[in-house]
Formats: sequence, structure tokens, C-alpha cells
Amino acid sequence: MHIADGILSNEVCLGAGLLAAGAVGLSLRKLNDTVSLRTVPLTGMMAALIFAAQMVKFPLLVVPAYGHLLGGVLAAIVVGPWAGCVAMALVLFLQMALFADGGWMAYGANVLNMGVVGSLGGHAVYSLIRRHWSGPRGVIAGAAIASWLSVVAGSALFCLEFALSHRHAEFNISSLCAVMTTFHSLVGVGEALITGSLISYLLTMRPDLVDLPGRSAGVVAGISRLLWTGTIAALVIAAFLAPFAADGADALEATAEKFEFASLEKERPAPLPDYEVPLPGVSYETGVWHKVSVSLAGILGTSAVLGITLLMRRFTRSKLDSREFEATHGG
Repeated sequence: MHIADGILSNEVCLGAGLLAAGAVGLSLRKLNDTVSLRTVPLTGMMAALIFAAQMVKFPLLVVPAYGHLLGGVLAAIVVGPWAGCVAMALVLFLQMALFADGGWMAYGANVLNMGVVGSLGGHAVYSLIRRHWSGPRGVIAGAAIASWLSVVAGSALFCLEFALSHRHAEFNISSLCAVMTTFHSLVGVGEALITGSLISYLLTMRPDLVDLPGRSAGVVAGISRLLWTGTIAALVIAAFLAPFAADGADALEATAEKFEFASLEKERPAPLPDYEVPLPGVSYETGVWHKVSVSLAGILGTSAVLGITLLMRRFTRSKLDSREFEATHGG
């Protein structure tokens, strides 16, 4: 559901960008109040896993389109809604900057539709369900329902943005919105199954990672081992699963082709367009070299997420040291 430049008007992009900036800014302030040495690496690990998982498409079976995990609800349940929103904004930025997956002008709309709606909105739905449905089943059901709703809500928000951008154009907005939300309701089923399954697994193996009533924030056992495991899992997904995943138009691209607004997209250069690393002297568009190219792109992208996280952790450590000094010396 990554929106390219040209699909939405500049005015709508600006408005969506302001809303997204406000939500991400609030998330950063909330994190600033509760930051710990565990917060940043866990957030980075989740961002790396989501980045890698988003490279893996799955067919929607009943319609000619594909979907992929968005991950906003999953991130929010594991690291909290504020950290989840920041993680999604980071993932979407790197996808845009390195791979031209989403436009620069449309970045705010992408963060709003997937990051803010997914993490903040999805967590709100999850929390509401958890208050009325206790026990592990309530946790899994809350995660699955919130995941499905977050995908459908994000697609509906795109429809509103598109309608505002093309009020005087000859598009059948009602039909476009019906197809867009129908496609993404199917994507949401995949999102719900994946998120529900992963939360069910975590409840069995690592319940300390799941947002549960009464759980103390930041209390995670075996943090170093967990981070290494998550990092390796992200790299394995990017390197070995993504190159062999289904390939085709996602739900937004299929909608764009059906309603003939794909031509509005503005192409722009990027270091690694289409999640491929150019291999000098090698034809890598198909076959084994294409898979190697995608694998390398996945490794580089995942590593970039982790690299930014390391820089953030250094800043966090310095900040926590300053806080400790001030508390000790009464500053």
C-alpha cells in the first residue's frame, strides 16, 4: 500500500504529512519520557523484522493481486504503540529512500495510512478488545481483529485522500473505493492470520514480549539473546525467503491498473530501485541472478535499519548517562 508520488495532490500530501508528523512527533516525545537501554534495540529489531517481512508477498487467491504484512499492530503489541509508530516511520523512510517504494511527497500519507493507523489506531482497537475479552484467546483475537481493521482502515483512508486529490477528475471514486477496500480486506485476512499466529507463538514462548495488563514496561528477559535471534531472523527472511516469494502487483497497484491511475505515478531514481542490487556484467532481471540481486537488496535494507538503530542506541545511552548524572548530583 505504498503510495508513489503523483497519485495524490500536493495539498493532500501536505495535509497528510502534517498529521503524520504530529503523530510521530508525539510518539517520539512519549518515548523520550520512558526511554531505556532496551527500548531502542527492541524497536530496531522489530523494524528490521517488519522491513524484511514486507518484502514477502502472498497471493490473495480470489483476486489477481498480492499482499504483504504491514506489521503496525504486531509492532505495537510487542514494543508499544509509540515505539511501533516510530519503527514503522523508519521502515517506510528507508523503503522510500533506498528502493523508491513510496514517494517523497507521499511519505507522510504512507506513514499516516500504515504507521499511525496501524500502530496507534490498531493498538487502540487491541486494547479495547482486551478490556472486554480476557485470557490468551482475547489477546490473540484482539491482535487479529485489530490487524484486519488497521489494513482496511488504511485503505479507506487512501480512498479519502484520492477522492480529495481528484475531485474534478473523471474517476469513478465509489467503484474505486469499493475495489480498493475489498482487495485490502483480503490483505487484512493475511495480516490477521500472520499477526495472530505470531502473537500466539509469543504467548507460548515469550509472554514477556506481549502487551498484557499488569506487565511492567521494558521488563524483558534474555534481552541480548532475543536481539540476536530477531536480527538473524530478519536477515534470513530478507536473504532467503524474500527472493522466492510471490511476485506481482500488490492490492494498490492492482487497483491503479484497474482504474487507470497508474500513469499518474512519477518515477524517480533510487539507489536500489525495485529491491534489486545491480550486478555489473550480469543480466539479473530473471533467473538465479535476479534472486541473488533481491537477496542482496534485502540484506542491505535490513542492515540499514539495524545501523540506524545502533546510532539511536548510542544517543540513548548518552542521554541516560546524563539523566543519571543529573539525578545523582541534583542537577
